[in-house]
Amino acid sequence: MAKNLKMILPLCLICSLTAVVMAQQFPLWERLLRYYGGKTDDTPVPSMKMGNHMQMSLQGKPQPGDEQCAQRIVAAAGGVIAHYSDVNTALRDGYKPFHPTGKLGEEVHYTNYRYNRLEQRQVDHNHHVDYDHPGSILYKRTPQGMQAVGVMYTAPQDSTPEHLNAIAPLSIATWHRHVDFCGGARSLPLEEQAGPHAQFGPQGSIHTEEACQEAHGLWIPVVFGWMTHVYPNAKSPNDVWAGMDMHMDANTGGEEMKK
Repeated sequence: MAKNLKMILPLCLICSLTAVVMAQQFPLWERLLRYYGGKTDDTPVPSMKMGNHMQMSLQGKPQPGDEQCAQRIVAAAGGVIAHYSDVNTALRDGYKPFHPTGKLGEEVHYTNYRYNRLEQRQVDHNHHVDYDHPGSILYKRTPQGMQAVGVMYTAPQDSTPEHLNAIAPLSIATWHRHVDFCGGARSLPLEEQAGPHAQFGPQGSIHTEEACQEAHGLWIPVVFGWMTHVYPNAKSPNDVWAGMDMHMDANTGGEEMKK
């Protein structure tokens, strides 16, 4: 027993020191993403990479009932954005903007974290999904203010094709998740963590674990779970289930950011 303790204590000390160093080196939000994120971007969902940091589902074979299911989802999404056409209504109901930049034309995810948590476990044996209470509402920043344009439904990061298909048919919806993220130390200049020339972050040039380790970054294989966007009032039918961009730029401050 004494011999085992001699071996265990140094290991515990190393783990504690590693945690302390990590806490000092990386921002809290990156450490949270690491803790809650996936440990690998491998998935049973037939998918492809889009750029360095996006994984998208491939179109599945149409199944009986897919069209009817998609129509019900689009109708529900239309009701949601009609109800929340005023962004202040969304704010009162607990939806909060996720990393807005304040730039005209940006699409901002307003997320209700309670609904988002429910989405992670809402597919029961009867495949019941509450499409009227999406985890996120998508707003576009226009000269006239924030305009509700769509909704986003989510699923756990380790979902199977059957799970995703039960929420929104893979033959119609395009599911995506954000992957291969290398977090940068808090001491780095902002231009190295955000923007077109960044090394780190959601748009960074680093997208492999080896390169992240060499750069002394924090490797996060899967940042969030699976997501699908629905734009019920899109001009083209092809755009109803389109729209893969998730704006994750850092806050830039400014009066417009208050909403």
